[in-house]
Amino acid sequence: MWQKFIAGACVMTGALGFGWSLCGEMNSQIWHLKQQKQILLYIAGEITYLHRPMEEIFDMISTKAESPYDQFLREVSKRMKERNGKSLIAIWNEAVQDRAEFIQTGKDYLLKMGDCFAYEGEQLQVEALGLFGTELDSEIDRLTEKKNENSRLIKALSTLTGILCIILFL
Repeated sequence: MWQKFIAGACVMTGALGFGWSLCGEMNSQIWHLKQQKQILLYIAGEITYLHRPMEEIFDMISTKAESPYDQFLREVSKRMKERNGKSLIAIWNEAVQDRAEFIQTGKDYLLKMGDCFAYEGEQLQVEALGLFGTELDSEIDRLTEKKNENSRLIKALSTLTGILCIILFL
């Protein structure tokens, strides 16, 4: 009898863990986009008010950003100092592709952020970053709505699935 109880507890733990994992993945996407939005605002502010070179801007922002974005920005800055004849966009895109810890959604939006650096002149870059910030805001809102709608459903369904499996195995 106690084996059935332990098996039931394991099944319920697995089902609940699966549901919580899916909800955690949605939270992770939102977190990554919020971090990118914060980096975007820092970059736009530094370009607008301090007029520093981009490698200095990336160094300064890397101290304010959270992991793994702090390491990413330091790497971009280091590669820019070495340069080797590459443009900022090429360096940015290579650094994004080299980072395995970014989720795919995060990589996609980082690549789009890199495209904003293609414009000549600080004003155009800031405007492009502003437009991209608006796109990030709408995606964050969309994902937050989706998370709010689906998280309760996912948790309830995973719990019910666990209960159903216990009933079927008894």
